[in-house]
Amino acid sequence: MTGIPRVVLGSCHHDCPDTCIWEVTVADGRAVRIRGNRDHPTTRGALCPKVNRLLDRVYHPDRLTTPLRRTGPKSSGRFEPIGW
Repeated sequence: MTGIPRVVLGSCHHDCPDTCIWEVTVADGRAVRIRGNRDHPTTRGALCPKVNRLLDRVYHPDRLTTPLRRTGPKSSGRFEPIGW
């Protein structure tokens, strides 16, 4: 890391009743840590299993980064990239 890390507040994008608040540590333009906000009245800093692994999903090498159009029959696994 060459930049000074900073903490950014965010909220969960899942439609859960808790509406968790996050503290995301960002360094060099990349989220490097996510944790629950300890001041949240319901979760008190806890994160659900879906959110605990969020950064793994966001930065996974196999993550989709462009829309795809199916080019073969269903279940064939054949797709081609298309524009937004």
